[in-house]
Amino acid sequence: MGILTRNYFLMRKLHQLTGVMPLGVYLIVHLLVNSYAMQGQEAFMAKVELLETLPFLPVIEFSLIWAPLIYHSIFGIWVGWIAKSNPLRYPYARNWNFMLQRWTGFFMLFFVFYHGITQRFLMGDPAHEAFNNIVHVVQSPLLYAFYLVGIVATTYHFANGLWEFCIDWGVTVSMRSQYAVGVLSVVVFIALTALGYFALNAFRIDEIATKHEISQAHVAPAPHQAPVVQDMREGITHGR
Repeated sequence: MGILTRNYFLMRKLHQLTGVMPLGVYLIVHLLVNSYAMQGQEAFMAKVELLETLPFLPVIEFSLIWAPLIYHSIFGIWVGWIAKSNPLRYPYARNWNFMLQRWTGFFMLFFVFYHGITQRFLMGDPAHEAFNNIVHVVQSPLLYAFYLVGIVATTYHFANGLWEFCIDWGVTVSMRSQYAVGVLSVVVFIALTALGYFALNAFRIDEIATKHEISQAHVAPAPHQAPVVQDMREGITHGR
């Protein structure tokens, strides 16, 4: 850990920067793409296929997502491990924020890697099966709850990290500016959480609707009922 100690200032700045850009930007884009599920499978897959056709996609994913995520995670684990916070003894807002930032980071780490690895490598080809992959995941009540908690943890971690980024990088110096960005971070948290929640539930609603349509398609009228239905239609036509 000598390297981390000697270069703590620069590595912490890099850790904060990667949390906002590119990882924070990617989070927003990812949630926006997922929100197209609310418009149906075709709209969602059109956006996925657009992303999948980007040139040099593996290079982009590694350099702008996986590499920053791995660095941000490793340094974050180290900071969370050595840091000391006692919000019960010193119940200040920043103590609570720091504790929540640390624990949401630990949970988010597991959630993001689970989601990324399973969707990219262990399930159907995302270019063609991304929608069905998520539908399959949310069939499980446990995985659905896991995804909900993961969304909340991720959006909180980003929103609170954005506030800390602005303070540590000197964007907000005065108490008034820090308060304003604090309010903005709460708005960002609520907006992104709502976006993630409705997007996730769009996959469940579509699944329920699909099952209903399939069940209706397999229900055929009994042969002995056909004359009765026909007779009723004729009765209505002739005014009976």
